[in-house]
Amino acid sequence: MDDDLGALLRRHRQDADLTIEDLAGASGVSDRGIGDIERGVSRGPQHRTVEALADALRLRPDDRAVLLRLAREGRRRPAGAVPHALPLPRRVPDFTGRAAERAALGRVLRGEGAVARGEHAPDPTPPVAVVTGPPGFGKTTLAAQVARDLGEHFPERLFLDLRGVDHEPVTPDAAVRRVAEALASGTVPPDPGAASAHVRGLLAERRVLLVLDNAASEDQVRPLVPADGPSAVLVTSRRALAGLDGVQQRTVLGRLAPGDSVGLLDAILPGRGSAEDLARLARLCDDVPLALRIAGNRLAARAGWSIDGLVRRMAADERRLDALAAGDLRVRAAFTSSYEQLGPGAQRLFRRLALVDAPTAGAGLAAALVDESVWRTEDLLDELVDLSLVQHLPGDRYGLHDLLRLYARSELEHQEDAAAHAAARAAADDWLLRTTVRAGYRFEPDHAHEGAAPGERDVDLPDQEAAQAWLRAEAPSWLAALRRAAAAGDHARVAEVADALHWFSDLWATWDRWAEVFDLSADAAAALGDDRLIAVHEGYRAWAQSICRGDLDRARAAADRALAAARRCGDTTQEGWALSYRSWIASQAGDLAAAEQDASAAVDCMLAAGDQEGAPQAMLSLAKARQRLGRLDEAAETVRATIARVADPRTRPRAQVAPFTEANAHVYLAAILVEAERWDEARAVASEALRLAAPLGVPRIVATAHLARGRAHAALGNTDAAVVDIEIAVAERRELGIDAPLAAALAALEQVRAAAVGVPPAAAGVPAREPEPVVAG
Repeated sequence: MDDDLGALLRRHRQDADLTIEDLAGASGVSDRGIGDIERGVSRGPQHRTVEALADALRLRPDDRAVLLRLAREGRRRPAGAVPHALPLPRRVPDFTGRAAERAALGRVLRGEGAVARGEHAPDPTPPVAVVTGPPGFGKTTLAAQVARDLGEHFPERLFLDLRGVDHEPVTPDAAVRRVAEALASGTVPPDPGAASAHVRGLLAERRVLLVLDNAASEDQVRPLVPADGPSAVLVTSRRALAGLDGVQQRTVLGRLAPGDSVGLLDAILPGRGSAEDLARLARLCDDVPLALRIAGNRLAARAGWSIDGLVRRMAADERRLDALAAGDLRVRAAFTSSYEQLGPGAQRLFRRLALVDAPTAGAGLAAALVDESVWRTEDLLDELVDLSLVQHLPGDRYGLHDLLRLYARSELEHQEDAAAHAAARAAADDWLLRTTVRAGYRFEPDHAHEGAAPGERDVDLPDQEAAQAWLRAEAPSWLAALRRAAAAGDHARVAEVADALHWFSDLWATWDRWAEVFDLSADAAAALGDDRLIAVHEGYRAWAQSICRGDLDRARAAADRALAAARRCGDTTQEGWALSYRSWIASQAGDLAAAEQDASAAVDCMLAAGDQEGAPQAMLSLAKARQRLGRLDEAAETVRATIARVADPRTRPRAQVAPFTEANAHVYLAAILVEAERWDEARAVASEALRLAAPLGVPRIVATAHLARGRAHAALGNTDAAVVDIEIAVAERRELGIDAPLAAALAALEQVRAAAVGVPPAAAGVPAREPEPVVAG
């Protein structure tokens, strides 16, 4: 606007492509003085100040004259017309999103927070709300917008920048005096304690919304919080300010919703691009408000630029942060101001988190990256979380937003050499693979009760629940480490890790990376030339290819290689496993005679070898073959013999293999009884399967048991119970994402619903034979 000195100065500075710091250096005017003029705090700067700025900007005579005139008019303005000493920042006309946050903050600051929480009377204490979040996420803009939303409720609204990321933030006493001067100029006592009491007294007497922006610490805020009265305080900070008492609302800002990101870009760039183009740009900005505004402003300032061109510039990770700069707005600068407040240890950890392959990491992996104890690393992570550079996520996971990850990588490359990067990654990989073996051993019969007390750099894995949680959470990272070990030719280690995961894989058969894990280990075994290892790991590959990928040809080839290797080295146990895998695959392929033959031979091998874990798996393969051949009584008898073997202490499998096999065997039996139309028995056995499966968390077993019980309920006339069971089966199988079992469950549900309204079963579509139950690895 031509009558706004601050806006005009900002426009001239941006046209000259100068930051505030650049203009300060060229003119001799302090950066704070320039900032005060641009924000409207200083409306009438001295003539020589404006001359110095005009000289530095190399303004044309007419532009210089307008700038001098506006400054002169500001000096002549009557005292009563001078804007408030602590005005709100300039309105952002294209403010977008944050509707839920605005509404929640508005309710609390109006004193409605207690009522919203279901309490009967409003809280008489003046409301205090704190907004935190990473740099560039729009805390200040949101706070100013909320203050404007509450204009009718609060006649006076003060906005004080506490400069929390500056090298010298505003002191608590200076903050008190600035607020007091704004409320009642010339009345502030010299003593700091008295000044604080004075300002709280002023706030207690008036309806004031005090916005304290960019707080560095609780000490800046406490002296300005009134004990009573109608005022309210809204604080923004990159830090959590966890020590601040009496906070009714803590709002942690995340990224904008994708739709809001597109809306913001569209508001800045009306008509410049399609929704698809804007969405691509928003994704590269990681939905971070500052990045979105910078990208939008760059395009708005350059009519010849296209969105597609900027997208291409930003597509390269190493160039994206530098591309997100417009005038004095820079994403990198916003991140740097927080990074520089960290101690050396936290800075090093922040940089090295860029080496993590996954979106999140646990404290143990973070500790391995910096060669520190877990407890010391947790302190460093707290420091990063407190400054909103790292997110603390459920399950004690820690994550970096994408742009912060790019910034961390940039700092890593600038401050540490390639050798340091490689050493940190090697140490982390070693820790990941060692810990994967430790966790996997919790499920391995030969190792389940092993394990020394964890060292100071180890995570505690006291039981299977903790081990399973770690293996799932860190899977992207330990798999990446396993890939690097394979690429480096560390074949023995690859085989060791995969072997440790063998029985655990049965509990997480839905993971889509087991085929890769066991491909790597089978290739490693071949490279080592050890027939026993080849038999073991080709067997694992056969399981993964058949169960996880449904590739029966590759699975059969792997099982054949496993059998040949087992026979070459004379390992009867591995021969039994290979035959068991072949039986399962043949059954799936419809070669039922071969399936029964291989399964029978597998049982003989397992019993001869005395393999307590393998024998019941081979017996279940034999039962499945007999079921598919239509010999249901024999099949049921074989499963009951399996259940008896698992229950007998002399032959019971060790570790978690026993409860898994017991639940799985009951599912096999329930499916056989359903096919035999022995409905009461089927319902009882399926119910027992669900009881046994409950602690295991294996969706396939749960889904198959619910489906069997649902069919039994339907046949017995209990339609409501049938629908409930089969709907659960459908939901579980939809989550698994495997087409054939889901189709069978959906067909069964349709049949039961149709029967309930009198449609003949044939018209409803009778489901085909139920897909196979779970096979153990």
